[in-house]
Amino acid sequence: MNQNITVAIVDDKRDIREGLQLIIDHAEGFQCVAAYSDGESAVDGLQKVKPDVVLMDIGLPQMSGIDCVKILKDIAPEIEIIMLTVHADNDYIFESLRAGAVGYLVKNIFPSKLLNSIKEVKNGGSPMSSSIARKVVSSFNSFRKPAANLTKREKEVLDLLCQGKSYRVIADDLFISPDTVRYHLKNIYKKLQVNSKYEAVIKALKDGMV
Repeated sequence: MNQNITVAIVDDKRDIREGLQLIIDHAEGFQCVAAYSDGESAVDGLQKVKPDVVLMDIGLPQMSGIDCVKILKDIAPEIEIIMLTVHADNDYIFESLRAGAVGYLVKNIFPSKLLNSIKEVKNGGSPMSSSIARKVVSSFNSFRKPAANLTKREKEVLDLLCQGKSYRVIADDLFISPDTVRYHLKNIYKKLQVNSKYEAVIKALKDGMV
C-alpha cells in the first residue's frame, strides 16, 4: 500500500486553512496532519510532526512566512516547503526561494494543480505558478552579462565564425578581404577578453551573443 503524502498548512486565515485541509483530506494519497495560524506555532509544531510538505503563506502575523521557512530549514531541513500566497512580487519570490522554499504558488491555483504540485515536490520537483515561473526566468535573463559592445560588422563576423566558417569564407560572404576579417577578429578578441577563435566562439555561445 502506498503511504499518504503528509501535508501541513500555515496560514493566518481560518477559512483558507479549513478549505485547504478539506481539499487535501478528500484527495486519495494525501493527508493533512497539521494546520497553524502563525509562524511561531508552526515552528514549534512542525519540527515534531515533520510532514512531507508544508504549504506556507507569506503574510503571517509577527513572524513572516519567509522567516518561518528560514528557521524550519535550519531545524528540520528534510521538510519541503511550498509558498502558497497572494504575493507575486519579485522580492517575495526570491526571498522565499533563498530562504529554502522549493515551490511558489499563488492562491488562485486550481485544487487539482495544487495536489499535483504537492506530489511534484514529494518526487523532487519545484512547482511554480506559470506567472511566477515567467518572473523567475525574466529575472535570470536580466542577470546575464550584457553582450560586448560589438559593431554590426563584428557581430556578423562572430556569427559566421560560430558557424565554423573559415576566414576566407567569411571574407567572401561579407564581401571583404581576409585581412579585414582578421582586423575585425582582433577587435572582437579584445572586446570579449579572449585570446583565440575557440575562446571567442565558446564565449559567444555561452553568453547567447549569436
